[in-house]
Amino acid sequence: MEEIRIQKKDRAVSFRVSEEAGEFIVFDMSLSNPAGSRTNYSGKQFREAWKAVESILGETAIPNEIIKYANS
Repeated sequence: MEEIRIQKKDRAVSFRVSEEAGEFIVFDMSLSNPAGSRTNYSGKQFREAWKAVESILGETAIPNEIIKYANS
């Protein structure tokens, strides 16, 4: 499993890629968010996973480490 963390101001996201399962998982790591609602996306669509990231952080460029998944 590959993971990158992205932070903007007081918000943070963990973006995980499970290549074996072909799944993307987005966690809201912000301390202001209740622990029970931290998983914002879990599924096989990169576009939907990235929408979850941007719903937390606002408009965000896709990091180079995961850009390869955006094009698949």
